[in-house]
Amino acid sequence: MRTFLLCLSIFLLFPILTFAQNNYFITGKVDQLKDGSRLFLVYNSDGVSFVDSTEAKDGRFTFKGQLAYPVYSALYLHKNPYVNKLQPSEKLDYFRFYLEAAQIGMNAKDSLKNIVLNGSKLNTENAELLAMKKTVDNKFDALNKEFAKLPPEQQKDSVIFAQFLAREMNLMDENYSAYLDFARSHPDSYLSVIGLSFVAGQEKFYASAKSAFDGLSSRLKESPLGKVIPVQLEAQSKTKVGQQAPDLTLKNPEGKTIKISDFSGKYLLLDFWASWCGPCRAENPNLVKAYQKYHDKGFEILGISLDDAARKDAWIDAIKGDSLLWTQVSDLKGWDSYAAKIYGINAIPASFLLDPKGKIIARNLRAEDLQNMLKRIFADLPTP
Repeated sequence: MRTFLLCLSIFLLFPILTFAQNNYFITGKVDQLKDGSRLFLVYNSDGVSFVDSTEAKDGRFTFKGQLAYPVYSALYLHKNPYVNKLQPSEKLDYFRFYLEAAQIGMNAKDSLKNIVLNGSKLNTENAELLAMKKTVDNKFDALNKEFAKLPPEQQKDSVIFAQFLAREMNLMDENYSAYLDFARSHPDSYLSVIGLSFVAGQEKFYASAKSAFDGLSSRLKESPLGKVIPVQLEAQSKTKVGQQAPDLTLKNPEGKTIKISDFSGKYLLLDFWASWCGPCRAENPNLVKAYQKYHDKGFEILGISLDDAARKDAWIDAIKGDSLLWTQVSDLKGWDSYAAKIYGINAIPASFLLDPKGKIIARNLRAEDLQNMLKRIFADLPTP
């Protein structure tokens, strides 16, 4: 599934579960690998990137290590793209999969991208989940291609943009339904608790998500991610328009502690974003425009980044590169951010507009919708 207007947490949900340390062992064979070809195994845990590497011999390679929980990982050939950036025309051979405590076999004749796995229950279940989602994923791809074919001026048109966003939201509902179906039929699968964490922040799916969660095995409910799902379900009622916004304490890039309540007396936009999120970066010029126009009238923005510790420098560079003059904070835990859980965030960009008393008056305002809302708010207010 690919979207062009949102960045979704389901691809970056680390960690999944925490248990005792267990061993994993990967044995791979890709027939056309040359002797000395270097392979990189990369995954993220608790906001920290882990990298292991090995060289192929006679087309064979191995990896071994310990995991406290399964993680979504990637196997790259020749280059770790998180360390050495790809050139504009460079293509990378890679394979994404769930790394778990098991003996995992990998086999392919030509390319990493064609690897077939064996010995991994979690990846077998993931194949089943992907089959359940194939129809909606194809619809996402078709919508993406349709948008990409539009002339640039039409892509920037607020009316056309809103139409595509509405269609994408309808597809997201189909996507959520698929995760719920999987969770109901797989009450003891790691993927079920992942999927429910993805759905739990959606108000219209509250009853279905709670029912599916109640049906999970106690093992999953008692896991760290399982314990977060009730918090996400509760966030739906706590972050509705009209509710007092939950206060949070986070640190800016220099380590200074910042609270949402520090902005009392101002109209405040809580902007959830990340340096790696294309749609977020595309929305930043609109936020800059709003900030420059209304800041002197009492408008503030608090940027809450879902970057992780490994991307701290990228976060700081994005702040400077996009000329974001307002306060920025993060706990550098990526999608495992406590702020994201409390506010039920599973897709970005996401935002909450608060009045001077800290009450939520609007959610997820983008492009012209934000400009129009601020215009109405400040139309009759003099510049202090």
